[in-house]
Amino acid sequence: MNSKFYAQAEVLVEVVRQGSMTAAAAALRLSKSNVSQKVADMENDLDIVLLSRNSRSIQLTPAGQKVYDLCVNAVDSLRHAIGEVGHKLQNTALQGVVTISGSNLYLSEIIMPLLPDLYENFPLVRIDLIGGDYPIDQRAEDVDLRIRVGKVDTVGMKTYPLAPLERVLCGHRDFLRDAELPIDPSDLSRFPFVLRTQESPEWVFGKSDQTIKCHVTAPVLRVNSYELCVSAVRAGLGVALLAKAVVQNDINDGSIKELLPAWTVDPIPVSLVVPMSRLRRPEVIAVARYIVGKVRVRPGS
Repeated sequence: MNSKFYAQAEVLVEVVRQGSMTAAAAALRLSKSNVSQKVADMENDLDIVLLSRNSRSIQLTPAGQKVYDLCVNAVDSLRHAIGEVGHKLQNTALQGVVTISGSNLYLSEIIMPLLPDLYENFPLVRIDLIGGDYPIDQRAEDVDLRIRVGKVDTVGMKTYPLAPLERVLCGHRDFLRDAELPIDPSDLSRFPFVLRTQESPEWVFGKSDQTIKCHVTAPVLRVNSYELCVSAVRAGLGVALLAKAVVQNDINDGSIKELLPAWTVDPIPVSLVVPMSRLRRPEVIAVARYIVGKVRVRPGS
């Protein structure tokens, strides 16, 4: 793939993924006129119409779909190779800004403690963190790396699995002091629950070959962020399913008690997601590999 054709193919792939010339230009850090010209040049070189344009959207023509299908994997592979080579050759001189998004709690509890060592390894790289419990549009918000808890949209993305979040049912010791502790999940109906709006109201507990479902019908408190859920448990308002990594210190000092320790709840998958267009940047590859190395999936997980 010669350099001119690759530049055209990369633009075509990004226009299709982003859905507009403007968004593709932002992702590729090119001007909109440059993007438009490369698409026009590719159409002239191939003597076909690649895109059907109207005021609301851009769609591939049948011929454009065939060209896109032939180009997309090659473009993604070359992007990845460019980033990998740059990472290997420029490891000590990597520089630039890498933007990472994720939930406030994950960024503060898992990612933030990694930053001092990361800065020591890559002193010319700067990290910008964007926190929030609701998923953002990674491409529209100009984010390089996204920590995604739960299901992931992999279209146009490179996905790295991270260690899943083990969950535990827990409550504050003062709240539980006079309570009759549950023996199995069927005993939970007498407990008030704190529930995040983003989580399923059906909790599934397992032990050996047993499975018991607990449906949270009327939580004592409903919150829209993980921080509020943790704060509610610490305030003694009820019990909740929380990531063990987040409340481990509270469990260690005895302020929070784990309920039903013999029962397990499926852990939540966590992924590091990178738009394919960012794989050309060696500093993005370097930071992604650093995080994956520190928050790796253990064998057998």
